[in-house]
Order: sequence, then C-alpha cells, then structure tokens
Amino acid sequence: MTLKQVWLYSLIEINKVEAPSILLEDFVYLVNKAVTQYADKRYNLYEINQQLTDDLRVLTAPPAVITDLTKKTPALYTATYYGELPRDYFHLLNCVAEFEPKVGCLKGKHTFKGVKKMTAEISSGSIQNYYHRPSFVNPYFYLRNSIEPVLDTENTRVKGSRHANPSPVNIEIVYGEDDVKYELKSVHLDYLRYPQYLSLTEEEVESDEDTSQILEFPDYVCLEIIKELVALIMENFSDPRLNTNIPVNQAIPGGNSQGRNR
Repeated sequence: MTLKQVWLYSLIEINKVEAPSILLEDFVYLVNKAVTQYADKRYNLYEINQQLTDDLRVLTAPPAVITDLTKKTPALYTATYYGELPRDYFHLLNCVAEFEPKVGCLKGKHTFKGVKKMTAEISSGSIQNYYHRPSFVNPYFYLRNSIEPVLDTENTRVKGSRHANPSPVNIEIVYGEDDVKYELKSVHLDYLRYPQYLSLTEEEVESDEDTSQILEFPDYVCLEIIKELVALIMENFSDPRLNTNIPVNQAIPGGNSQGRNR
C-alpha cells in the first residue's frame, strides 16, 4: 500500500474526499505518529501469539552483535561494560552475552548467557540480596543514552530514514566481579528497528501516477494503521464520530493486561 492510498483511504473514513480539510503537513505528522503508536501497542503484546509477532515482523532487525565493548569506571560493580546500540534501535527483544572463560577446563571456549533487564528495584536490592547479585551466571543489562548526548546534525527527518536516536544509546552489561574469570567478548541482540519515516508531497498527491512511498508493512497492518490515523485526525478535529469510530473498527484485540510489562 502506498502513502497516497493511505491519504485517500483516510479521507474516505472521515468523509472528506471532495474537500480535504487536513493540511498535508498535518497528515505527514499524524501518519508517522500513527505508525509509531501502532508499533508501540503491538510491541507491548509481542509474541503472545503468532499474529502479534507477524504484525511487526518487518521491523525485526537482523541479529546485531556488539563487539566494541568498553569497561566502565567507576562503577558499582567491577564487571560493567558498555557498547553502542545501532542507530535505528527502537525496542529490545532479546539480549545474550558471549563470554570466554579465562581459567579452568573451559578456558578459551566461548559460552553464552541470557541477560536480564536491571530494574531500579533489583539494582538497589541486589547489594544486600546475594541471589539477585549480578554474576557470570546472572548478568544484567541497562539501556541509557550517552552521558553527554551530542546532537546528530545529519539526523534529519528524511523519507525512509530510520534514525530515531539523535544521540547514541548505550547498553551496559553488568556481571558482578566475575571479569577476572570470564571475559565479555560480545553482546548479541534481537531488536525492533524504528519504522521508516513517511513523507508525502503535493506533487505526489496531485499526480495521476502514484509515485508515493510504499509502506513497509503488509496491507492488513496498513489498514490497522489507517484506523489509528483516522482516530488521531478525528480527535484533532474534535469530531463527535470519534466515540463510535474506535469501537466499530476494533478488529484486533488490544489486551493491555497481557502486555510485555505484565
């Protein structure tokens, strides 16, 4: 589905085909907001069932491997390393740390450990709770921006761009004081990329030939994005039909109670 089709289908939904009252600049802003809003909602339910996984499959990035890791000093735990995430990073799906034992019978043989998210509660509680303390068998990760964010002057909103982070996002791996025995070699990530930025011009709207940008999502997802978009437009116009539009067009259940943050 092309962006011009999304424009026309949205006008059909709000009964404004003959006299569109929404500015093209407003449409570009709202359609990008609708895509991001839809992606966030689906991520909250990701992998509950196959359909929810399929909804965002086009945003699933190839597995990333971070090998440029720097030891952080000073740090609460000795073994704290950080590396820079890809610039198109949107949401994290999975994190695995690759270690190389320095001593013992496994010396030189790489081993892999799943890495869990370090929450504020775990961070403070692990100081007194031995079982929650970061270690080689129980590593954690943080996500944070650079200490001194630098504005990326090249990160302009360009059609098709995925650069969502104007400053680098770092992932920190914490595994206690075990770096004496186990060296962190790399971090393997599965993540969602930021959706492509959408842009539509007056020339593309008025042209007889549809040369507008093709959305990366399958058509059934595009229809769901149009629903998000129409709701945003109606809310922007204070359209009273908003109260009935959302329930009538609810095709895929939401279910916040089953989300990723449960």
